[in-house]
Amino acid sequence: MSSAPIIRVLIVDDVQESRDNIERLLSFEPDFRVVGKAARGEEGIELALRLQPHVVLLDQTLPDLDGFEVAAAITARAPGIGVILLALDPDPDMLRRAMLAGAREYLTKPFSYEEFVEAVRRVGRLANPGVAVSVPIHSPSAPERSVRETAGRDGRVIAVLGAKGGVGRTFLATNLAIALRRRSGAEVTLVDCDLMRGDVGVLLNLNPQRSWVDLARTSGILDGELVEEVLTRHASQVRVLLAPAYPDEAEQITADRVREALLELRSRSDFVIVDTAGGYEEVTLACADISDILVWVFTLEMTAIKDTRLFIEFLDRLGYKSKRLILVLNQVNHVAGLSPDDVEQSLRFPVGVRIPFDPAAVIRSINEGTPLAWEQPQHRVVVEIDRLADLLLETKEVNEQPATTRRRRFLPRFGASAIVR
Repeated sequence: MSSAPIIRVLIVDDVQESRDNIERLLSFEPDFRVVGKAARGEEGIELALRLQPHVVLLDQTLPDLDGFEVAAAITARAPGIGVILLALDPDPDMLRRAMLAGAREYLTKPFSYEEFVEAVRRVGRLANPGVAVSVPIHSPSAPERSVRETAGRDGRVIAVLGAKGGVGRTFLATNLAIALRRRSGAEVTLVDCDLMRGDVGVLLNLNPQRSWVDLARTSGILDGELVEEVLTRHASQVRVLLAPAYPDEAEQITADRVREALLELRSRSDFVIVDTAGGYEEVTLACADISDILVWVFTLEMTAIKDTRLFIEFLDRLGYKSKRLILVLNQVNHVAGLSPDDVEQSLRFPVGVRIPFDPAAVIRSINEGTPLAWEQPQHRVVVEIDRLADLLLETKEVNEQPATTRRRRFLPRFGASAIVR
């Protein structure tokens, strides 16, 4: 039987007795290995960057720098290292400061042995020392944009929905976000709201250094700066809020918290693209309720067409009369026995965008973590995704027109496909 992977730990504490006690606790677990100890903040930063541990156990109070400064310095230069801040103060504001500084966990002394071991193992499993696969928004290398510059926007929230897995919902959401950014230069935020099985990080080759879990741990009203701090910026410059790394962590995130976060992101983005879970889960419905536009993805299968018809009727029953709906027919091919025109006649509802079937290119892009809209903008699949992006860009322009001109411009351009009747 294979042994568990070793989790390398650095201890930073100015009290010799505390360092020794922590090292003794770690010695009881065969997969923990202390690789270094430091008594000062500057020394801790230097050792963390040189030794590349999985976990840094960091005391909040140090003689030269405080724990928040040390955590920020480490995570800015080596975001793959997981920092656990150890403190005496359980004040929620201290927890917020710890997360803003990049800490993955905040343990209040005294803590139990079980709590301590679980935290080290959880952070250690997520760590990726020596590799910076993503750039946190607060990192000095990220494009500089102050909170004052991003707050106060009047963004559009677009929920990408589908009845079941396999229709290409996450693929579309991910590539649509990149297409919007590429074609307009807008501030685009991509949110993974498939909280138990989210794959946005996989498609973008991003490790969840931050995720929804960081927002779930805060009590009270969400702080706008904290919301921005948990975002990761992809190489395409799209900002991403990732799903939790483990399915059981999704239980911490309520539908109310999702609504609150999406509203905050709307005020700090031009577009918020929301990838949802299949079906009619509470969080998915919360996303639909917040959204300005719904993008429904389906394929040329009778079950998917039936689900689409039911969804249109479902929206009607819930009273979403003003909610704009765009249908996207994905994986269009000539061997399904049905044509897009047949689908439109069956649904009595126009299909806004028709994306061609190219499984080799799509699967390759997913496996490599390189979205087609980023790597191959001329690909025929991306051309259709760009059409959807242009529809959304034009919709935003329409919504920014004076009220007397909005309806006249909107209806002729999109026809019945834009409004659920």
